[in-house]
Amino acid sequence: MERGDGYYSETDAGPQGNTDKAGKETADTDEAGRETPGFGRDAGSYIGFTSDSNIGSTSGSITGSGLSSVTATPERDMSGKEGFLNYVNYIRPYVLIITFVFFASAFAGYAYSASTPEISEMVMEEFQAQFGGILNLHPLLIMLVIFLNNAFVSLLFLVMGLGLGILPVLFVAFNGYVVGVLSHFVAEEQGLLFIFLALLPHGIIELPMVFLAAGVGLRLGHQVLAALLGRPTELKREFRDGIRFYFRWIVPFLFVAAVIETFITPLLLGIL
Repeated sequence: MERGDGYYSETDAGPQGNTDKAGKETADTDEAGRETPGFGRDAGSYIGFTSDSNIGSTSGSITGSGLSSVTATPERDMSGKEGFLNYVNYIRPYVLIITFVFFASAFAGYAYSASTPEISEMVMEEFQAQFGGILNLHPLLIMLVIFLNNAFVSLLFLVMGLGLGILPVLFVAFNGYVVGVLSHFVAEEQGLLFIFLALLPHGIIELPMVFLAAGVGLRLGHQVLAALLGRPTELKREFRDGIRFYFRWIVPFLFVAAVIETFITPLLLGIL
């Protein structure tokens, strides 16, 4: 008999169905006369196939009447602060890559805009043409538009990761570049303090959530590449966990960021 992770038993040379005084476990005989392994005083069940926290665990039970069904791999626990931090730590390398790409692109956009002012003017005009009309809406509608836009973009970053993780990186780089260009243009007109007050209050929540979504997408792209190379992966489970994390944590935080951007940021800018 094989040794499992969750149990260990040993047959005795003595009569079947008994346990000697030293506590050795022996085999029991079922009603049909077939021998079934004994598992100590509480013989009849065991827990096995335990794996680490990243993969989860499966469990089964052996009863006197036979082998029961094996339960499915449990879902990753994402509840509470610990669940959030555990998953963030799991995708941390990918989030760090995304963060670097964004800020490197933003710096490049800022520097290029400084050397080529007409570029920043073109980007600003395009930005105002797309989003300028939003400012005429009711504040609640503005908040809703901001929230839905950020939620959609974040979900897009996550899902597009299935394309080998290339598209999330490219889109994050493009958005970082645009932010850099617009930051230079506004800084020239309003000053760096205006940029600081306009971006920091909501950006300190919004940007990490976008980076996390893109990080999940990059992780999915890595899994797809591994599958194409013939390596064992858990792509379906990774995708399911990413979607659960998106709706459980990213969406609520993006809503909070939209509230701050709509109602708090204008108050801070009004101080200037």
